[in-house]
Amino acid sequence: MIRQEGKGFPEHMSEETRDKRQASLFAQIDGEERETRQPQDERDVQNEDEGIVTIQEQIENRINEFRDEIGSRVNNVFIAANKLSSNVRQALDLETDPGLLEEPDYGDIICVHRIGFEHYGVYVGDGKVIHYDIDPNDHYKICVHQAPMAEFLNGSLVYSICEFPKLYGRPTEEVPFSEFRKKFAHPETARTLWDVLKISNYHLYTPEETVIRARERIGETSYNLLTNNCEHFAIWCKTGISESHQIQDVLNAMAETRRQIREGIQEGLEAAADFADDVKKRMEEREKKQTEKGTNLV
Repeated sequence: MIRQEGKGFPEHMSEETRDKRQASLFAQIDGEERETRQPQDERDVQNEDEGIVTIQEQIENRINEFRDEIGSRVNNVFIAANKLSSNVRQALDLETDPGLLEEPDYGDIICVHRIGFEHYGVYVGDGKVIHYDIDPNDHYKICVHQAPMAEFLNGSLVYSICEFPKLYGRPTEEVPFSEFRKKFAHPETARTLWDVLKISNYHLYTPEETVIRARERIGETSYNLLTNNCEHFAIWCKTGISESHQIQDVLNAMAETRRQIREGIQEGLEAAADFADDVKKRMEEREKKQTEKGTNLV
């Protein structure tokens, strides 16, 4: 804005008065300009923030689209594989006939065999299960959510109801031990898994309490295969103890393998040392005989 000094003032007005009014007018104009610029600056910042949010939303939408596309394809493959595995297990008489399945009770911990592992959840009635798994309705993110039984089975044909011992121990499938042991090449392994009990801070919650505990964790996304998987979640809901016997079995097997490797290496080193000593003794004996032979010739 161009300021024109003296414009609009009477000629008879003293110079001092004119200067004061002119200064007051300029101050008023400057104030109006600042008020005009400030909202504009704020709008610029707001528009910039909105632009950043829009970009973040676009990125997140693209990621979700990618997850949906890949997740749906992979999940269909797992469904087909689990269904095939379930049919094979039934052909080998390792699974109950689907027609003989009993409806789980409210608050039961149920288990389904999937390719390479067992999956656990909490039955909450009306054919619904709360479990820690990928959620097709939330861009295939792994989270605690409620799902229909078909989603929980993921292609498998049957499920098992877990029975928890009164003392701390591994939950077992609700089948006779004679049937359970058929799954193992060594009966003593089955007996160990069936009978193992330990003293611990162990509590069996009522079905109502179990479901409440499961619902309290709906939406959780801190899945960890080793420390917070589906089995950790389901057993915690029922007993208050977060653990996975499947992971523990793997860790025990790895520890046993390491032990055997260490022992094998130790035995190998000892055998190598014994062999070296034996070779040294033979060389010493040979040198001694050659020395004696040379002495006799002289």
